[in-house]
Amino acid sequence: MTAEESVAPRGRSPKVSARIANIIADRILDGGVVEGERLPTEKDMMAEHGVARTTVREALRLLESRDLVTIKSGIGGGPVVKRPRLESLGNTMKLFLQLDGANISDVIDARLMLEPIIAREAASNVSDEQIKVMQGALDRMREDPGDYGNFQENNAEFQRGVYDAAGNPVLNILMETLWLLVRDAEPNEHPLATRLAAIEMQQDVLDALSLRDPDAAAATMSAFVGESAKYYRRRLRAIISRPVRWQM
Repeated sequence: MTAEESVAPRGRSPKVSARIANIIADRILDGGVVEGERLPTEKDMMAEHGVARTTVREALRLLESRDLVTIKSGIGGGPVVKRPRLESLGNTMKLFLQLDGANISDVIDARLMLEPIIAREAASNVSDEQIKVMQGALDRMREDPGDYGNFQENNAEFQRGVYDAAGNPVLNILMETLWLLVRDAEPNEHPLATRLAAIEMQQDVLDALSLRDPDAAAATMSAFVGESAKYYRRRLRAIISRPVRWQM
């Protein structure tokens, strides 16, 4: 009996390739190997796990499909570690949203309910360093509001700052994914006046966070996302009312 046969799945146990993929995934996710680092060669993995080359390749394909590795071809190629991006989770979420017939307006409604809760938690947990980072993002947006790339980059940093400050990794991942779904539905740049108004409303949120005032943080965030929702429904009604579409 080969080593591969000795670990063959019984009943509903995972396939050998999936078990090997899980072992490698744990090393990546636990920080044992870092992004950009090469994994052992197929030959070395065959020896380590006592399996055939086809099993190793199937395990690597599973990891590649989960954005945990990328397979580089050519001389010096092979499996290289990646870190999954939230865009990948967003695309998976689109699959389920499409199955349920959801649209971006539904995503906006979810944010209207959740963002004030996040802000309330952030006010109770935010650090001075996080406040400094968020203030820096707002200041950079003010320096050149006409630069849309600058606005997008620092607007994202501010939003992530609020989510980070809430101190709950599950809410952090969920909220950033919902935010990305809305952002990615935008067809073009927001008007300058809209950007400037958004910056000032975000400043109100940050001021409340700086005071460690949960009620004020929730109220100012509610006002901000409420105005954002009105903007989307006034100017982008046709787009946000379309069913969400999943794509490869």
